[in-house]
Amino acid sequence: MNYLEGAEKYYDLFGEKDDVEFYVEQAKLYNGKALELGVGTARLAINLAKAGVETRGIDTSRYMLNAAKANISKLDSETRSRLHLEQGNAVDFKLLERFNMIYFPSCSFDHILDPLDQRKALQNIKDHLAPAGVYVFDLYLVPEIKPDKDWFVQRKELDATSYVVRSGYHTIDPETRLMTLNMWYEVYENGRMIERYHEGSQVYIHDAEGVRKLLRETGYRILHEYGDHHGKKYEKGDNIIVLVAQPE
Repeated sequence: MNYLEGAEKYYDLFGEKDDVEFYVEQAKLYNGKALELGVGTARLAINLAKAGVETRGIDTSRYMLNAAKANISKLDSETRSRLHLEQGNAVDFKLLERFNMIYFPSCSFDHILDPLDQRKALQNIKDHLAPAGVYVFDLYLVPEIKPDKDWFVQRKELDATSYVVRSGYHTIDPETRLMTLNMWYEVYENGRMIERYHEGSQVYIHDAEGVRKLLRETGYRILHEYGDHHGKKYEKGDNIIVLVAQPE
């Protein structure tokens, strides 16, 4: 994701998710250090740390890391001491420790576009897992990939006189399995636009069997497949898959 300066301020405003309890429970279940890939604004990492889990987060965007550090600075000292951030990439990060759980939330594994890099990332993750550690991640699924393009517009109120409009345009290329997305954030106050930011990205469109094959080929076994973040068993046709995998 090409997170440019400014857009990170409104990322969480439009990114409501119901996955906090799931990732906290997984971290407690596997009882040890956790590593979040694509930590973003530290939305999840902060909740893990509040639950007593020592959590490290990496992200490719220094702007996201700045937003994360600002959020962490508001916490009590004990919670802050459990959080550690650095800039890095899932494909080639190198840390001198191993983790009981590595998680890649918010369907962010799909930002790794090259299938070869996807395999490199999975191997790298495996190299950083403690014995019996798990890799936990989620992905949006598209049952049938076909050429497509469309706009969307969303609005969120900031207060009585100001709001943010996020608009986006996406195109899908079935041959490469890539979706290209451009988004604009416009901030209005008393009816006048006072700020405007752009971010762009591409994502790789996965399907359930393709993800299973990818995990098998990189030496993982799947422990659990869910169709949401509340324990529902994954069924064909679900638009999200949540996976808990472990090295063979």
